[in-house]
Amino acid sequence: MGEIPLFPHQVEFVDAVVRGLSGPLDGVMPARGLRGQVVSATGTGKTISAATAALRMVPRGLVGVLVPTLDLLTQTVQAWRAVGHKGPAVAVCSLGADPLLEALDVRCTTNPTQLALWARQGPMVVFATYASLVSQGLEDNQDGDGEGVADEERAGAPGVLEQALRGSYGQRMSPFDLLVVDEAHRTSGAMGKAWAAVHDQERISAARRLYMTATPRLWAPAAASGEVSGGEGAVSGSEGRSEALGGRLVASMDDVEFYGPVLYELGLMEAVERGILASFEVDVLEIRDPEAPGEGAVAEEVRGRRLAALQAALLKHADATGVRNLMTFHWRTLEAMAFARALPETAAELHETDPAVYPKRVGAEWLCGEHSAAHRRVVLDRYANGLDADGWVTDLGILASCQVLGEGVDIRGRRGVDGVVFADTRSSPVQIVQITGRGLRQAPGEGKVARLVVPVFLQAGEDPEDMMASASYRPLVAVLQGLRAHDSRLIERMVLRTASSRGKATSVVALDPRREEDEREESEEGQSEVEQPPAGDAGEGEEQDEAADAAAAVGDDRRPAGGEDEGQEDEDGRGGVPLLRFSLPRNPDVIAAFLRTRVLRPDSELWLSGLNALRKWVASQGHAQVPMDTVVPLGTTESNGDGGNGGTYALGAWVSEQRRAFRAGTLKAWRADLLDELGMVWSVADARFYKNLAAARNYFAAHRTLAAPKDASHDGVAVGQWLANLRKAGGLGKDEERAAERRQALERIDRDWNPPWPLQWQQRYAALAAVLADGATLAEILPGVTVSGHDIGTWLRAQQEEWEQLSEKQRERLDELGVEPLPATEVPATAKATKGGSGAFERGVAALAQYKDREGHLTVPRAHVERLEDGSEVKLGVFLSNSKSRRAKLHADRLAALAALALEWAGPPPSSPGSTEAAGDVPGPPAPSDARVPAADGDGRGGAGAEEEHRARAARSGRRAQRLRELMRTHTKTELLRMAYARGLVPYNSPEKWRKDEIASTLVDLEARAQQVKDPAPPAEDRALGTT
Repeated sequence: MGEIPLFPHQVEFVDAVVRGLSGPLDGVMPARGLRGQVVSATGTGKTISAATAALRMVPRGLVGVLVPTLDLLTQTVQAWRAVGHKGPAVAVCSLGADPLLEALDVRCTTNPTQLALWARQGPMVVFATYASLVSQGLEDNQDGDGEGVADEERAGAPGVLEQALRGSYGQRMSPFDLLVVDEAHRTSGAMGKAWAAVHDQERISAARRLYMTATPRLWAPAAASGEVSGGEGAVSGSEGRSEALGGRLVASMDDVEFYGPVLYELGLMEAVERGILASFEVDVLEIRDPEAPGEGAVAEEVRGRRLAALQAALLKHADATGVRNLMTFHWRTLEAMAFARALPETAAELHETDPAVYPKRVGAEWLCGEHSAAHRRVVLDRYANGLDADGWVTDLGILASCQVLGEGVDIRGRRGVDGVVFADTRSSPVQIVQITGRGLRQAPGEGKVARLVVPVFLQAGEDPEDMMASASYRPLVAVLQGLRAHDSRLIERMVLRTASSRGKATSVVALDPRREEDEREESEEGQSEVEQPPAGDAGEGEEQDEAADAAAAVGDDRRPAGGEDEGQEDEDGRGGVPLLRFSLPRNPDVIAAFLRTRVLRPDSELWLSGLNALRKWVASQGHAQVPMDTVVPLGTTESNGDGGNGGTYALGAWVSEQRRAFRAGTLKAWRADLLDELGMVWSVADARFYKNLAAARNYFAAHRTLAAPKDASHDGVAVGQWLANLRKAGGLGKDEERAAERRQALERIDRDWNPPWPLQWQQRYAALAAVLADGATLAEILPGVTVSGHDIGTWLRAQQEEWEQLSEKQRERLDELGVEPLPATEVPATAKATKGGSGAFERGVAALAQYKDREGHLTVPRAHVERLEDGSEVKLGVFLSNSKSRRAKLHADRLAALAALALEWAGPPPSSPGSTEAAGDVPGPPAPSDARVPAADGDGRGGAGAEEEHRARAARSGRRAQRLRELMRTHTKTELLRMAYARGLVPYNSPEKWRKDEIASTLVDLEARAQQVKDPAPPAEDRALGTT
C-alpha cells in the first residue's frame, strides 16, 4: 500500500480499478489487454489513486504513465513518489537536467535505445508526455482537434515509446504491465491522429490500460456532406467507432473496445456534496461595454478598452466577495501579458480614488506555454502563497494565463485559488471544465466557496431583461453548458473535422517588457523541445483550436468567442449546488426562461428574439393575441446580435409563422411548450373566441351573469350577440373536442351561461343573487325593489307563489339563495314536499332540532350547513335568518314548530290541552307535518281571506306606483339619494351608482316601513298581507 492515507472516495476508486483490471483466473490475458476507464471530477485525486492501484496490481511490474503536459508530468512524478513508488523511474521528455526530476531520482531521455536499455523490465515506472507518441523530427501538432490528421502517413510514424517497444539497436523494452493514460479525453477523436496510437495494442503493447479523465468525450462521424447541422446539435447515435469522411475511424469514449467499461465514476456535484471539492458560485459581472473611440476603431482597440473595464470590475468584485487570489484565462497570449502588466497601475489609481473599495497592494503575473517549466513553478509558488514578484504579501493576487494551466495542474499554497475568471468566451465544455477545476480544489474540511467569474459586456442602452435573446450573454451560456456537461455527463456529440490548419506562433515572452534576463535563455531552450509544439506542452492550446474548428464546422467564420450556443444547462438548487448571481437586478422569471432556452434547450437567437418580443407583449397586454400587422421595438442586441440600434420586429408576422409551422407539424415540441406557457392561441378562430371570452369575463365581473341581452356590449365587443350565437345549435363549433373546451371555458365563468329556462328568468335571478351577496336580506327584497331595470321584488314574490311550476334546477338555484315557497293557501301543512318527500321548512326544523341536541343552543352561524341523517344538507344559518325575518308571515303551525324549539322570537312554546307548563319549559315534538289545521280568519290564508288578500295587494300596488311617479317627476337623482339616506338607507351595493328609478323605488319602500312604525294599527288590507 501507499505511504499517503486515502480518502474514502479514493479507496472506492482503487478497489474498483483493482477489481476491473485484475487478470483472468487462468492467467491468460486477452489479445487486446484489459481496459477500463475512470471518470472523476477535476481535483478529486485521480493521480494518487492510480499510483496506489498500480502498487496493488503490479508492485514489481513495468508501469507507463502518459500525461499531456510537462507541468503535469513533474507533478505526477512527485505524487507517485509520495505514494510509494521508490524504484527506478524514467521520464520521456526533454526537460533534461531538471532540478526537480533530479531531486526525485528520475532520469530523462528522448532516445528510444536509451529508454529500452533503462526500462527493459520492471520494477520500473516510465513517465511520458503524449509527445512521445510522435516521431522525433516531426513538428508536434498536438495543439488542435485533428492531431496528425492532415498527414496520416507521417502521423503514423513511430514515436519514442513505440520504437523502444519494437526494439532499437538490440535493446527492447518489455510490454507495459499497466499503462495509465491521464487526461484520456485528449486521445479521443480521429483514429488517424498521432495520439490515438495509445489505443493500438500492436504499436503500444500493454497488459492493462487505465484511462482517466474528468471530461469524457463522445464522438460521432460527420455527415456525408461534411457539414454540421448546427442548431439542434446534432449527431446522435451510440456507436463510438464508425466510418467517417475519407474512411476515417472515430475513437469515442463510450466505446468499450477502445476505452473499456467505466470502472469508477464521481461526478462534480457528488464531489461537492461530499466535501471533496469546494462549492462554487457563478458570478456574472455585467459591464457596460465601453464605447468605441470612433466609427473607424479597430477591434484591437475595442478589446483593449474592454480589458481595462474588466480590471476595474474585478477589483470591485474582489472587495464585494472577499476573494484574495484569482486566475484569469485569456484567449490570446498578448492579452494575458497586457492584463497582468497593466493591472497594478490600474489598481493603484483606483485605490487613490476610493481606498475603502479598491485594494492597495495588487500583485499580477502571467504565464503562457512559452515559459519554461522552472519559471512556471516559481510563479505558481509565489501566487499560491499570496506573494508578488518582489516577495511582498498582496491584498489581491491575479494570475493571468493563456495556453497553460488548463489541465491537471494542482495549485496549492497558503492562499490557493479563490476563483477563476473567464476573460474570454470558451466554447469547448472540456476546456471550461478544466478551467473550473483550478478553482474547486480545496484542503480537506476547508469549506471554501469558489468563484467562477463570467464577464458580460452589455451594449450601450441594452436592457439586461432581454438576456434570453441577447448575444452579449454568449460567454455565460458557454460556461453554463460546460458545467452541465461535466455534471450530467451529457457530452454533446462533436462533429469530426476533416482537416486542420495551423501556423507558427510568435513568441510573446520576448515582448514582455518586464521579463527576467535569464528567462530569454529558458524560452529559447524551450522552443527546441521535442514535446513542445509552437505553443509548448500547453494545456489550453488544443481546446482553443477545437473550439475554432467547431465554429468553422457549423458555418461560423467567427472565433469561438462569438460562436453558436451548444450544450445543456447547469442545475440550480440547494445543498452544494452552485448559485447563479448577477451584478444587476434581475426578474427570476427572466433568468428561468434564459436557462431553459439558452442552456437547457438551446435555440437560435433569431427565434428567441421573437419569443422575447412575445413575452414582452404578453407582459404589457395581458394576452398573446397579436394582430397580424403588429410591429414592436427590439432591444439593442436582439435584432442581429451585433449591438445595433435594435430597430423593430414584425411580431404579428412571427406569431403567424409559428401557427403555420404548428399546423404543418414542423414546430419543435419544446418551442410549442414555450409558446403555450405564454398563452399562445394556435388558430385564428380560437383567437377571436378567446378575445371575446376575455370581454365576457369582464362583463360577468360587472353584472355577475352571462345572461346578457342581445344588445349588451363590453370592452368594444358585442357580448350579447356573441353569446346568443354560441347558444344556437352548433354555435360552439363543429369540432366536438374544441366545442367541449369552449363550453368548459364559459362554464368556468358562469355555470348558467346557457340556461334551459328563459334568459329573462336568469337575468332576474342573477340580479337577486347580486343584491344578496352585497349584504341585503330576503326580507328587504319587497315588490318594487328594482336592480338593473328588473323589479326583483315582484319577481321574487312570483317565484314563491309559482314554486311548483318551476323546474327542479330552478328551485335548486332559489334554494341556494334561501328562497322558499309561500305557504299553501288552503291547507299549508299538507303542501306538496319540494324534495324527497319532506318539505324545505320541515327539513329546516329537523335540522334545527338536530343542531340544538348536539350543541345545546341555537346560535347558528349564517354560513353553517347541517347534514341530516338521510344525507341531505340544510343551509341552517340561512334558514334560521330567513325564518326570523319572515316570522310575521309564517303560518301559526310553523311558528309553533319553531317556538317548540324555544326560539324566543317565535313566541312561547305551545302547551298541551289542560297543561300548566311554563312558557320556558321544553315542549314535546311539533305536530306532524300532515296534520290538518282549520283555516284561520284574520292572519290566515284560507276561505274568504284569499279574496280579501288579492284586493289589498292591488290597492297597495296602486298607491306605491302613484308615489313612485310623483318622486320621479318632482326630484332629481341626487335629491332622491339624499332623501333615501335620511330614511335610513344602508349604503350597500354602492347606491350612488344606481339609476334614478332604482333610488326612487327604494325610497318608497323606506317610507312605507317608516309609516308602519309610526302607525302600529295598519288598515285591514295590510293586516291581510301579514305585514304586522
